[in-house]
Amino acid sequence: MQEYDLASALSTDIRLLGNLLGMVIRDQHGDDAFALVEQVRALAKARRQGDEQAAAALEATIRDLPLDSVRILTKAFSNYFQLINIAEDEQRIRVLRTREAENKLSENIDAAIRELRAAGVGAAEVRRALEKLRVRLVITAHPSEAKRKEILIKLRHIADLLASRSREVMLPRERRSIEISLSEEIEELWQTRPTRASRPKVDDEVDFGLYFLTSVIMEQTIDLYEDLRSALEQVYPEGDWSDLPEVLRFASWIGGDRDGNPNVTADVTLDALAKMRATARQIYQAEVTLLRDHLTQSIDEIGVSQELMRWVSKTGFPERDADEIYRLVMAIIWEKLERDEYRSQEELLSDLMIVRKSLLGNRGRCVADGTLRRLIEKVRLFGLHIVPLDIREDARLHRSTMDELLRHYGQVEHYAQLPEAEKQRLLNAEIASPRPFFPTEAHLSETTNRVIQNWRMIGRAHRTYGRIVIDSIIASMSTAPSDVLTLLLFAQEVGVADAVDLAPLFETIEDLQSAPAIMTALFENPRYRAHLARRGDRQQIMLGYSDSNKDGGYFASNWGLYQAQQALAETCERYGIEMDLFHGRGGSIGRGGGPTNRAILSQPPGALKGSVKITEQGEVIAYRYANAAIARRHLQQVMNATLIALGAPNRPQVHPDWRATMQRLAETSEAAYRTFVYETPGFLEYWQQATPINELARLPIGSRPARRSAGGFESIRAIPWMFSWMQSRAIIPSWFGVGTALEQFCAAPSGLRILQEMYHKWTFFRALVENVELDIAKADMGIARLYADLVRDQDVREGIFQRITEEHGLARQHICQIMGSADLLDHAPVMKRSIERRNPYIDPLNYIQTSLLRRLREAAPGTNEHEALLNAVLATINGIAAGMKTTG
Repeated sequence: MQEYDLASALSTDIRLLGNLLGMVIRDQHGDDAFALVEQVRALAKARRQGDEQAAAALEATIRDLPLDSVRILTKAFSNYFQLINIAEDEQRIRVLRTREAENKLSENIDAAIRELRAAGVGAAEVRRALEKLRVRLVITAHPSEAKRKEILIKLRHIADLLASRSREVMLPRERRSIEISLSEEIEELWQTRPTRASRPKVDDEVDFGLYFLTSVIMEQTIDLYEDLRSALEQVYPEGDWSDLPEVLRFASWIGGDRDGNPNVTADVTLDALAKMRATARQIYQAEVTLLRDHLTQSIDEIGVSQELMRWVSKTGFPERDADEIYRLVMAIIWEKLERDEYRSQEELLSDLMIVRKSLLGNRGRCVADGTLRRLIEKVRLFGLHIVPLDIREDARLHRSTMDELLRHYGQVEHYAQLPEAEKQRLLNAEIASPRPFFPTEAHLSETTNRVIQNWRMIGRAHRTYGRIVIDSIIASMSTAPSDVLTLLLFAQEVGVADAVDLAPLFETIEDLQSAPAIMTALFENPRYRAHLARRGDRQQIMLGYSDSNKDGGYFASNWGLYQAQQALAETCERYGIEMDLFHGRGGSIGRGGGPTNRAILSQPPGALKGSVKITEQGEVIAYRYANAAIARRHLQQVMNATLIALGAPNRPQVHPDWRATMQRLAETSEAAYRTFVYETPGFLEYWQQATPINELARLPIGSRPARRSAGGFESIRAIPWMFSWMQSRAIIPSWFGVGTALEQFCAAPSGLRILQEMYHKWTFFRALVENVELDIAKADMGIARLYADLVRDQDVREGIFQRITEEHGLARQHICQIMGSADLLDHAPVMKRSIERRNPYIDPLNYIQTSLLRRLREAAPGTNEHEALLNAVLATINGIAAGMKTTG
């Protein structure tokens, strides 16, 4: 398909979906409502084209509307974005399919394998790299997914219909039928509540994660292994690739992450594990049923292995349908799944492998290598648990528990106040002691009781379901070796120390700087080193992107993370430890977001030794995994990057001058950011009034509170911090401080030249620049001005907004200079057109939101008017999130 045909296809899809939405608006609310939507749309477009009178008219039109009309406008533009997102996804899929058909598709597994071959990497070296490679993508339930599951399912139906219409040669009656079905789905979408009526429970979030795992991720993961095997067989025909190692796995925090979320109790985690096991059994039963219906081979036509016949006789099942022996076997396996007789995935795999070996030995190769092999692969990769749960808890709660228990036993009055060396001495003694540490009956504080219950739950889960269901325990806000030794003590207490990875999570910039020294102390600790030896001398270390950005801004956070990765890699190598680095990346640029493959290739030399974990957070899950073709592309890009990063020889070293430059940029930008955010008088007042941060706390989009604990700005989580600024279109967490740092550095005669050289030759800096460029482009100072006008204090309002606009201008100017472009995103025309296409439609929602916020804040809390206005504000939040394609 030619380029102009592709562009025409996107326009056709947008026009079709827009017309169908317009028809629904007319049917539901009449011609006047549709005319209002069109009037507001026209004014917003005129404003974008520089018509100042249109801007004033837009503001006046929205200000004077009754609430019912405001709701219609909000729904119209919000649903429009949902539909536009689908159209753009379908366009992306068309482009990818065209490139693949023309053999021009890059950043996939095939391209990586061919690049390795071209670099002189032999089959044996590739095999060794694959044996080392372990990629784990971890889905999380962070409170940043603004869509309901019910909405996601409807959007998927619309996407499937649009894809059928685009790719099949259709008769006119078939095309009409699809358009009728699209109208039906859009009407249902219009009549479905966009936000939840109440805050979801953890069980709802588990369902949310399972929806993506079972509807898309499992199948796409199996496809990926097939693609990897096919590429290896084509490029390295001399190798045997029939048995591939487990290079890609998934995990979940949903139901296991209790950091700051009191709703995730021990019972909730056990319920999540039970639900995942039940779901796995249902999936396998459905596939076994399909095989039972298809495996109709008669023993009169083919032979059957003696092993299979012995297996059947041992089951005690009557030999009904003995002529069609494979159908009988599948019926038996189904019954065993129904009765939950399989204690482990190995038992199920063993039964399925007996069937496969019998088929292979009796002229059944095509059948053995078809649906049956996919089921075997699925069981091998997802087991009877689907994915393991990571358990995360705040290290400060563990410290509090240690403090209370040691005081309870009369050993020390205030453990938390002891010097670090004394804490380690006490912990080492307890780890060495044979006596139990947790009391039999825990009649202590609520916090200590919960911590003890959670650890005992892990032991129970292992005994019930096996070690595989929980294999990582993470301590957030880790600041000292004693935090990790506490993990070891508690894990040993419940009998799981040799079965789990104990991972510190370093989050703030200060903690990132301290991380190598903390790990050095642990590696030199005999008790801890003995634990690592039993775990194969592997250490999982998690790095937090969100809090470090909130702490010091974009440049300082990213450079701190880069340095920490390199220093930790060197520390681990020095002590003979294999490092499993866990990247806690968020969805937005300000929380470590951006293309995952770019992030992998941007790691410092030596940081990727084989194992890597990466979070898939919030709305990222829906954007990457709601559509099977988009999910396929994402996973292909991830594996392309990891294969190249791990297998390609001679990765270029970073020039010392570049490192010095980056250090200077980080320090300058951090100073500017912290001065603005932490030291500017009135900043908190400005943030609370010029964004919907307080209203966001009422949005029922996650089971976890917006704060870790009671307290001031430091206790606010990075997600709502970013979410609130994204809504106001200022997006300062992503870029504030960048302009000042670049301005000061470029003041030197050779400054700009050095930065341009870094951009062209250093993968890390190129990714850093291109990521921040996107959020600078998305930020809109004209819309941000509307939110600034909500701030009551004039001096605070004007002073802070002026500083924001100045910094944005500097960042915009210098990023363009570094990239050698006249305007932002000139090198990414598709993304630029997408933003330009969306802006006239997002703008009305921002006008509506600011008008509603003004009315809401004047209304008396607890009144019907206040509640009605609040619900209207929450609806705009969903619409803006859809339009920006991100929340926080």
